[in-house]
Amino acid sequence: MRTLRLVVLIVVLLVATAVLSPWVAWALEAVVGRPFTFSRVWNRVFEVLLVVGLLLAWRRLDLGGPSAIGFRRAGWARDLGRGLAAGVAGLSVGLALCWAGGALRPQLRFDPGKTVQKALLGAGAAIAVGVGEEALFRGVLLRRLSLDMGRAAGVAVTTGIYAAVHAIGKSEKIARPTHTAGFERLRTLFGPLARPRALRMLVGLALFGLLLTWARLRSGGLWLPIGIHAGWVAMFRIGRLFFEVEASPVWLVGLGWPPVIGGAAGVVAIVVTWLLLRRGR
Repeated sequence: MRTLRLVVLIVVLLVATAVLSPWVAWALEAVVGRPFTFSRVWNRVFEVLLVVGLLLAWRRLDLGGPSAIGFRRAGWARDLGRGLAAGVAGLSVGLALCWAGGALRPQLRFDPGKTVQKALLGAGAAIAVGVGEEALFRGVLLRRLSLDMGRAAGVAVTTGIYAAVHAIGKSEKIARPTHTAGFERLRTLFGPLARPRALRMLVGLALFGLLLTWARLRSGGLWLPIGIHAGWVAMFRIGRLFFEVEASPVWLVGLGWPPVIGGAAGVVAIVVTWLLLRRGR
């Protein structure tokens, strides 16, 4: 079964990521001259390994072409714009709740020239993350898993993988912020996912993943979820140049960066985004 092979590949890559990420973080620190936490490096290392692994196994696993995974679609620009607008509006409501609750304060961190530079970099990163993660999770993985397991199981497993991959680094940061080398990382990495605080992050990520999956299935393509995802990432990456989200109350703002995920503000943002897209159909 191709799905079983795909799941085995993902598990192997998760283990490889757990071992390699500390070394990547240390190498970046040596090159750039400033520290990079494990949680910051984790997602990108896994996604790079996943892209390489999928490319090598593409034909054997029958992972489909651009049309099959959702890229070629008439009206893609409209879907992209709708997703971007709804994502920005929904997250704005969540951040407004943080401000009303005293958990968000305006803060201009850099001079105007550097702010513009970092805003452009943030916009570019938002596009790259939106396209890349949606192609991987709501494109390749959702299609392959749904073909073999059925749509409901495919949605559930894809959402679980998406939430776990994104929560692992953050939950590790909560439980053990110091660097640990080699295979000892495997012993400490996954246990924190069962802790109550990490569970809130998992639930928040799963809800966001379900929103993106709903957008993928409803629109028939990847452009609507790409717009939502890119809008959220842009709000986080560009918004942090102009405001600071406090670490508490946790029930409202979540567990850290990115803010609101896993908090009440994040749930509200997801629901508002969904309502805007549902009404605008």
